[in-house]
Amino acid sequence: MNGSNPFAPTFGSAPPVMAGRGDILDTIHEALITGTTHPDYTTIFFGVRGAGKTVMLNAAEDVAREQGWLTISEDASRSGMIARIERAAIRHIHALTGPQKRRVRSVQAFSLGADFGDAPPPDAAESLREALSDLGDLLANEATGLMITVDELLSADRHEIREFGSVMQHVCRREQRPIAFAGAALPPFEEYIETEDRSAFLHRCSRHDIGQLNRADTRLALSAPIEEQGRAIDDQALDAASLATSGYAFMVQLVGFYTWAAAPAGSSLITREHVESGLAEANRRVSRHVLAPTWRDLSPIDRRFLRAMAADDGESRLAEIAQRLDVDVSYAGVYRQRLIRAGMVVPTARGRVDLAHHAARAWIRDMPLDPRELPPKMSD
Repeated sequence: MNGSNPFAPTFGSAPPVMAGRGDILDTIHEALITGTTHPDYTTIFFGVRGAGKTVMLNAAEDVAREQGWLTISEDASRSGMIARIERAAIRHIHALTGPQKRRVRSVQAFSLGADFGDAPPPDAAESLREALSDLGDLLANEATGLMITVDELLSADRHEIREFGSVMQHVCRREQRPIAFAGAALPPFEEYIETEDRSAFLHRCSRHDIGQLNRADTRLALSAPIEEQGRAIDDQALDAASLATSGYAFMVQLVGFYTWAAAPAGSSLITREHVESGLAEANRRVSRHVLAPTWRDLSPIDRRFLRAMAADDGESRLAEIAQRLDVDVSYAGVYRQRLIRAGMVVPTARGRVDLAHHAARAWIRDMPLDPRELPPKMSD
């Protein structure tokens, strides 16, 4: 009898197999052992939607917990991030020392049942620095540390990000308390870091691109969970499934999940027929959860570029795209680079590009034309 469906096609859920990310996690493990002088003691994961950034944050927390470290996990898209991290730090202090040994400020906050709400108090950064300093000193005495993870950095309030970075620069880098950091962001956040002149901490964080899995890692991510649940997948089916995922972690889980579901209960072998049956639903889901949100974030010219690419049945020549758009090649190259960073396009050879998702071509062809996507002379 076969086990339950082993795949996890929801954002942030841990996949059954962490294929292709071992080197990065080994680096995080090494950084926690080495201490604050290791460049990856503070790091940011960059990747497009569906690449597995949140999963990497969860995995980094697991690495920390395996070392006996404490963790604080936050989402920067909600306001009041600094206040929430401070409260979490105080809770850790309380658990380590008991209320009678904490500073008066911390005891009062708990005994009065203070609730700062979503908005941080005026001295939020100063309070956070004090809380993290106290906690860091306690953990240093225990020969352990704290891992803070922050997801959705691109959506964060810029003032809060600057304040948080300033605090971390003091407690981690300057004072070398055992407080590590891992963040996750969409690629445009890297541009913010480069242009922000008050983000020394972010500038000094290591950066890891969470990109597409290679073919071998994709095959492993699909086949290993299937085999662990008592089924097998034939080579032809595995080739078709891995190709259809385009190496995106979320798509791997979608294809695996719906391929498994397409195989009748009790069947021991997953075939090409089951893969093809599962792909339709997987493509529909990735279109809704990855392609559509990314498309909404693109400029009209970005979309025109993609429509010009979608006219081809395979990879496109940049020179031909430029001709279709009635622009020069260097101008088209600017948008090529923007779309690579957005995760919609991948370079395939010199002067050639292809759509990153196998599902994207048909989806773009079916998208109704927005008048804003027309060249100015055609939209009058």
